[in-house]
Amino acid sequence: MKITNTDLNIKEEVVMLGDKKVLVKQYLETDKKSKIFKALGDLCFGEQILDQPKIDALFNAFIILNYTNIEFDSRDVYDLLKFYDYMESNNYTSFILQAIPEIEYNALIGYYKSTISDYNRFKVSTLATFASIVEHGPELMEKISELSKEIDMDAIKTVANIFAKMN
Repeated sequence: MKITNTDLNIKEEVVMLGDKKVLVKQYLETDKKSKIFKALGDLCFGEQILDQPKIDALFNAFIILNYTNIEFDSRDVYDLLKFYDYMESNNYTSFILQAIPEIEYNALIGYYKSTISDYNRFKVSTLATFASIVEHGPELMEKISELSKEIDMDAIKTVANIFAKMN
């Protein structure tokens, strides 16, 4: 089977927010999902401590803005947080999220949890590595210094020349 037409026909569900009709996509393209998580990383993962309320709010704001026809031009973090607060305080967020198919929403939540977990694991791993370097650094530098005295530089040059001639 050869597929030649990869145009998407994404269905939308209508949700009423007050007297306004909002279209909610039933599927979001993979590249747009990836952009949601990249934006979260850019806006939230540079901080010393992960600000969970901020990342949760931004995650929901990005879902709303990517899955609906709601337009909001600012991408400033504080404006996005105000946008989320507005949507949440008017109970609009739940209407929109409920209109996204369960399998699609659960996939997003899975990606979100995995992203947070990976970030936390990386941060702990990086901190542990730095702590170990700080703790054992002087000892390692002393051992490296001792080993470097025992290295026969002429032998290394000979091996390098032989290797160069082989290639």
